[in-house]
Amino acid sequence: MADRKSGTRTARLALFACALAFLLSVAAYVPSVNSETAPSALPIKHIVIIVEENHTFDNYFGTYPGANGINGSVKEPVAPGEPATVSPFHIPGVNVSSDLCHTWTCAHDAYDGGKLDGFISSQGGSNLTMGYFDYHQIPYYWDYASQFVLLDNFYSSVMAASLPNHLYLVAGQSGGLTGDSKNGRINFTSSLVSNSTFFFPSIANELSANSITWKYYAGGYNYLNNWNPMPAFASIVNSPAMTNDLAPPSSFASDIKAGKLPSVSWLMPAEDSESEHPPYNVSVGEHMVVSAINTVMQSAYWNSTAIFVTFDDYGGWYDHVPPPQVDGFGYGFRVPCLVISPYARQGMIDHVQGDFTSILKFVETVFSLHPLSTRDAAASNMMEAFDFAQAPRAPLVLPGIYVPDHYPLQLAPGQTGTGSTTSSKTSVIGGGVPSGSNNSPNQAASIYLPAAVVTIAFVFLSAAAASSARRTERRKMELAPQDQEG
Repeated sequence: MADRKSGTRTARLALFACALAFLLSVAAYVPSVNSETAPSALPIKHIVIIVEENHTFDNYFGTYPGANGINGSVKEPVAPGEPATVSPFHIPGVNVSSDLCHTWTCAHDAYDGGKLDGFISSQGGSNLTMGYFDYHQIPYYWDYASQFVLLDNFYSSVMAASLPNHLYLVAGQSGGLTGDSKNGRINFTSSLVSNSTFFFPSIANELSANSITWKYYAGGYNYLNNWNPMPAFASIVNSPAMTNDLAPPSSFASDIKAGKLPSVSWLMPAEDSESEHPPYNVSVGEHMVVSAINTVMQSAYWNSTAIFVTFDDYGGWYDHVPPPQVDGFGYGFRVPCLVISPYARQGMIDHVQGDFTSILKFVETVFSLHPLSTRDAAASNMMEAFDFAQAPRAPLVLPGIYVPDHYPLQLAPGQTGTGSTTSSKTSVIGGGVPSGSNNSPNQAASIYLPAAVVTIAFVFLSAAAASSARRTERRKMELAPQDQEG
């Protein structure tokens, strides 16, 4: 009799374990988003693309915990063929003394057929290329990475300077252009580029044709420059309606406050000092980016917005990952990319390969638009960075209730997570200062269970506990007479 009851209990426990495992598997599963059917289901109605200048991934996030960054074994030779003796080093200040060469020629000299042994020699022997910044200079970028998504396998589209990369961001190609403009002119001619004019379509054409609003906010918004190719597109310059969608960066905040944020926005620096381009102060540009993100987060648009923050080319800085070569133009070296949204996964380091045309592909996916080139047709659409099943996450206004210019996030004295007054004790929120190996995560992974699954599991456990208690009570009653006799 006892063996039969024991066997019954064992079977019930096995059934319970299987059921609990099923519930946990349901909780962990996140359905993939089909790019063909996604638009009707996605809550994203606004896309904001913020582009700063000239930094590789290693230069900004090479020591970020858990990312594919630099470590103690990374070294670079002074010249190709020589022993690798120069290690990356931390730049103590917020700027450097000079710009670095980041032309097509310098980039390919640094790449050297994938050997990556020409970074120093391409800079005339200067080891400045091996310098990097970290959370001391750009704490807010690291804070965003700790709370949203950081891509560590994201590349510039062209192994060259700014302008051709901006073209890939909006058009999926550069018409063969590999150099920058000068004084609003391009010294290059092809079947698609002539007289400093681009004769190929951009995503702006697709958006306008489908009555989807857009605006390109940039310093020098009404003329061709290296972060603003839009005025040089023949289809735009010949359209007064489309020309009206070119605006200064100051209009970004005012448009949001007026309830006129377009469906797709590009935001460039207002001037060089805000671009983070060497030799300018990187914290000035970072604060400009934070201000723009805060404006979105504090508006009614936050719950329907995806924000991308990236950098337009490698800027001459070292990166230890050889970029895949998908055609004769790129990829170029890795650049940072952050995905910030109420639907972005929390604290995720995204290893999926992407480039600027992946952001273009995201726009196309959200609004059901056709690809513009073979590049964006083949690009990843970045959907893995989102969890559209989760409730919209609260905005992270910086510094807000947190210690200013600080990583990891730390509540300021007298603040709680909701902004109410409390004691002067401070609290650290996520993240972590790197220690030991630069490439080892220092945070424990967290599992987030949907509320319905938690409720079902709780009910199941409660019922199981109650059933177990009843069985125990019956067993006591059966044994009671024998106990009294004993």
